[in-house]
Amino acid sequence: MKDNARVYNLYGLRVHSEIALPAPIAQSDLPPYDLRVCWGERKAISDTAPAGAILAQLLLDNGRGYTLTDNGSGYVYFFHQTGEFWIDYDLRSARVHLAPDVHPDLAGLLIVGNVIACVLTLAGECVLHASAVEMGGLALAFLGGSGMGKSTVAALLCINGTRLVTDDLLRLEPNGQGWRCFPGTGQLRLHKNAVALFNFPETMLEATPDDRVAVNLGVSPSMPLLGAIVIPHLSHNCDAVEVERIPRDKSLLYLMAYPRMQESAQRERCQRRLDFLGRIAASVPIFEAEIPWGLPFPRALASSLIQEVGLSLGSGKAGYR
Repeated sequence: MKDNARVYNLYGLRVHSEIALPAPIAQSDLPPYDLRVCWGERKAISDTAPAGAILAQLLLDNGRGYTLTDNGSGYVYFFHQTGEFWIDYDLRSARVHLAPDVHPDLAGLLIVGNVIACVLTLAGECVLHASAVEMGGLALAFLGGSGMGKSTVAALLCINGTRLVTDDLLRLEPNGQGWRCFPGTGQLRLHKNAVALFNFPETMLEATPDDRVAVNLGVSPSMPLLGAIVIPHLSHNCDAVEVERIPRDKSLLYLMAYPRMQESAQRERCQRRLDFLGRIAASVPIFEAEIPWGLPFPRALASSLIQEVGLSLGSGKAGYR
């Protein structure tokens, strides 16, 4: 193994990477590896996605976003104005090409989020656009699009006795008893104004190349079963948590509303994803929650949210302290 390469544990994968990742380092650097990541040369990145069949795409108003294409020899995950990630068809190797002016640490953030989400999705695994915390052997997931407060609500619960499972990407696997949650990076990435709402020690905080702050909370040692899913709505106009359970016959529509990747209409993959989401909707309670936001937080806010969805901190609670 090259001197600058490490092996990381992420979402149930062993990732051998020449690129430093904000993720737990594996105890052993010996094979087998599920994914190998290496540096490619720096190159100019145009505003036009590479040629090929478009499998997923998200275009933002500022000209950024991503396009995933199949170019006939592999997959190209193109991040507009940022870089390209070339992924082999076997989903076991990826090469990274950044634009000349892009901070190299941004590649690590994209790998542990978007790129691994892409690899897992293409491999037929079940992934949600969600953060999750664990209490008493069960996980509570926060599902939603970017900017809805998934990470921020997870941070609130972590300072009140829960343990972080994952941030922004939740991989699930059925095990006969329910849905197991795979641990993620051990970090919560928050906007700077959100960090100011919490009293995390400075030693746990570090700046990220996307102008956020990472809170290093560590990885949950367990793979808890998913107990409930909450779609959060942060509000400055309510004084208490207001939770409403989504009827089971509508749950699938809510799960479909927040994909981790904006996939195009590829029939096989869409059918597979619908199957996963349908099984989750039939077996896991899903709620919408209006959550009072801003200092001072109601004293019982975290415990109220947990109790309203039918969970409890229980005897197995573990926080960041």
